[in-house]
This record gives sequence, structure tokens and C-alpha cells, in this order.
Amino acid sequence: MDRMAVVKAFAITSLPFVFAESITGIVSFLTGELNIPPYLGAGTAVDLLILLAGLVVAVLMTFKSKRPDAEERENP
Repeated sequence: MDRMAVVKAFAITSLPFVFAESITGIVSFLTGELNIPPYLGAGTAVDLLILLAGLVVAVLMTFKSKRPDAEERENP
């Protein structure tokens, strides 16, 4: 895989999470509803969900990239 393909894959994978965190920040700034200082409030729950979703995607992408393709299994 060439370097640009890696950069493109990283961007495509990370953009939904960057977008979600940006929206969380904007909502928090405008309404104060998702602020983190109330440590166990809605903001903490939203951020934890975004973090967990990102971790799940990262783990799944790692396993997917390490799994041999069907063609490689047929022709070692």
C-alpha cells in the first residue's frame, strides 16, 4: 500500500469521528448542554460513546488489514 493510500484510508476512517467531536464542541459552546465539567453528565457520555466507537473501528480495521485475502490463501 503506498503512502497516499494510507493517508486516504486514515482520513476516511477518522473524519466521522472528527465531525462528531466538532458537533459536540459546537453544541457544548452554544447551549452548555454537553459540557465536560459536570463529570458524569451528558457531555461525558457523548464523548465516551464517540471514543468507544473510534476504538471499535480502529480494532476492526486492524484485524481486517491483518487477515489474508482469499487470493493469498489459494496461492501461497
